[in-house]
Amino acid sequence: MGAVYLQDGVCLVPDVFDIELNLDALRERIVDMGGRAWTFRAESGVAGQDADLEGMFRESVAGELAELRDAARTLCRHLEDATDHFDMEGQELARSEAELRRLRSQLQSVRGRLFLRDPLSDEIEATLYRCHSLLAEGGEKDEVGNQG
Repeated sequence: MGAVYLQDGVCLVPDVFDIELNLDALRERIVDMGGRAWTFRAESGVAGQDADLEGMFRESVAGELAELRDAARTLCRHLEDATDHFDMEGQELARSEAELRRLRSQLQSVRGRLFLRDPLSDEIEATLYRCHSLLAEGGEKDEVGNQG
């Protein structure tokens, strides 16, 4: 058939301007170092392939988003329980704040690889916002649970 078989480094990305700029810069660096690199656009030639490709992009981060959602829900339940019983101390509060920062950072990382809007990402963001509110609320109470 006369096809050229491509090896490692072949990938498919959606047509997004930021990605195009990054790929162009990467291609230039590879060429500057003596390598060979190409970027080009392609369109699917068969009806329904676009939906299949979108599914592949969503699947590429689905597991990470599910784990992140579960971790965010766990933190939120922990904070709700602690708020109900006014039993968060300094060290536990610091650990919860660190966990919230870690989860936010992880969400930002995953979102950087999301080419399509994902409702699970929005759910995680809402849960993390709830966690932030609970931490802020807990910090405003004194040892006996009174607002200060």
